[in-house]
Order: sequence, then structure tokens, then C-alpha cells
Amino acid sequence: MLSKWSRAAHPWVMKILGRDWVEYIASNTMNVVTQKVDPFLWTYDCKAEVVAIRQETPDTKTFVLLPNQHFKQPLPGQHIELSAVISEGEKAESRCYSLSIIDENTVSITVKRNPEGKVSNWLHDHVGIGVVLNISSPRGAFIYRGQEKLLFISAGAGITPCFSILNALESTAKRPDIAFYYRSRTPEETIFRSQLESNKVRSPVDISYSRSIEPDDRVNVMPNQLMDAYPDIKDRHIYLCGPDAFKKEVLSFLESIEYDFDNLEVEHFVRFNQDLTTLRKLDEDVTVTLKSQNISFVIEAENCDQTLLEAAEKKGIHLEHGCRSGMCGTCRTNLVSGQVSGNQLGKTIYPCTAYPASTQLILE
Repeated sequence: MLSKWSRAAHPWVMKILGRDWVEYIASNTMNVVTQKVDPFLWTYDCKAEVVAIRQETPDTKTFVLLPNQHFKQPLPGQHIELSAVISEGEKAESRCYSLSIIDENTVSITVKRNPEGKVSNWLHDHVGIGVVLNISSPRGAFIYRGQEKLLFISAGAGITPCFSILNALESTAKRPDIAFYYRSRTPEETIFRSQLESNKVRSPVDISYSRSIEPDDRVNVMPNQLMDAYPDIKDRHIYLCGPDAFKKEVLSFLESIEYDFDNLEVEHFVRFNQDLTTLRKLDEDVTVTLKSQNISFVIEAENCDQTLLEAAEKKGIHLEHGCRSGMCGTCRTNLVSGQVSGNQLGKTIYPCTAYPASTQLILE
């Protein structure tokens, strides 16, 4: 817990000096004394101070964070990784949280309590104003890419990155055509309900409830009825985020209408784990062609238990990547022909967590 002086000074320092100047000053005055006086500024680590907490729903809180100078400017839709030692003597637990609100000097994470979750319960029960958290710089590719027609599809706490992008687009001069579908259990459990239903949000937001609803509730659309609610859904670029079961239901529906998965952005917060015992066993070499680089390489039969990213790296071939766990989406590409096992959405595959399943593969 920071001292009252530090808590009062940090927002002022960040606002007046800016992170670049703070980084310059701190790096040139780093010593044992300054690190003890203020470990939030005189540190080599990316940290954030909790400066405000808001109760959004009975089981959801928004934590407003003031990051230190090592934090890089985020893009709406990105997330951070938060690390914390929950119990003394145990190793640190890490979780990813979307940045639900991005302001000039602060960012916010909105955390729904998971009854079985170590970190979410710790945040709700033990983290107060003045607590300093260990965080990463912003990550992820779940960001707006200039498309003209959008459809946000979210459920539960999955609204957070969509809400961040929506807020950013609301203030742009040339706003795209936006549709927004949010699935919640009840009105009381609807995160950001007041903001979504206020005049502050110009884009129409359809809030659907999975439990009993009142007659005056505006919409009660099930995921398999999205075509009825949005007849032009196949013309919209979709941003999808929510619990795994919800995402699977939506993805199944999108497959049934032959939606172009090239126009789909999916946010993952869980590392993709492939059961290697389920991999298709190949007894032949695999030839992989990368159309964008106009090169091919061979994965020997004995190495077919390697991911496509690992196999390419061993051949000295660079594939753009980030988390290496199927979360950030940086490495994603399209499968032109052939088969893979592992992380795949329609034609889209994630080489960091995809394995060869046929002897010929062509990737974009």
C-alpha cells in the first residue's frame, strides 16, 4: 500500500510530466534510496496503482488504474496481464483482463467475480485504493481496423473490450455503421447497463436476457436468431467476446450461415491447450507453403508434433507472433488448403497452437 503522499502525487506527476519524462528522470536517478522512497516510480517493472473502484453489478467491479511510466499507450480492445501473489509462499497467479475504459492517464479493468477464481476473488475482497498491481503493457489484436460495418457480439464480462472500442468510435468524426448485441442473464447483472441505455451512446445496443425478462425489455434474441435481428450480418465485421460456451454457440451459428470467418475477430483469455494424444499421426513429411512470403519448408515426419510456428522457427523462417498460446491473435492466418489440428476458426488458424494434419499445407 502506497503512502498518502505518493497516492496524491502520482496522478499529478503523470499528468504534468507525462510518462516519457518520468521514465527519463526515474531511469537517471535510480538507486537503492529512490527505490525505497517510491517503488512505484523508481522501478524497472510495469506497475499500476488502483486510484478508484466502482461497483458495476452485485458481482462486478471496475478498478481504475494509474499505470507507471513503463506502460505503453493502449488501443481500445486490448488487454493487460495482471500478476499477483494471492497467498504468501505461493507462486504468482496471472490473469488477462480487457481494458474496459481508456482515459488520458488511467485505464480501467472491469472484473466479474468468479466463485472459483483465485484472482477475481482476491481483487474483489482484498484490493483497495492505493494498492499497486503488477501488470503488463497492453497486448492483443482485438482492435478496430477501419471497417465500415460492425457487429459487436458479447456476453457477460465479454462486453469489456467491445465497450472500449465502442466508446472510442463514438467520439470519432467518421463513425462506422455499428450494431451491438449483448447477452446478459438479468437486468441487474448487466454490466454498463446505464451507460449503454443512456443518450451518451449513439449506436443502438440490443441487450438480451437469458433469464426471465420483463415485458418492457427491448429484445430477447438468442444467438441462433441473430440473422433475424441483423439481416445484414454477413456484410458486417464481427467482434466476438464472451464465455466459451457462448462463443461456441455463436460460432456454430455463423458456420451454419456460411459467414466469412476472415471478417471475424474473437477475443481469447484462456491459453489454448491441445491434447497431443488426439493429434493425427503422420508418417510422412509435410510441405508447408507460405503464399505471403512465397516460400516453402518441410516438416519432417518425426517433428509433426511441433506447432507450425515452432517448425517454421526451426527452419529459420519468421512468422509474426505474440503470446505463443493462442490468445492474442497476432499470428493468425488463413488456411488455403490442407488440414491442421488445434486452434482453428473456419479457414482461420493460429500457427502458434496449430499442428499439421495433412502432408500438404498452403497458408496465406
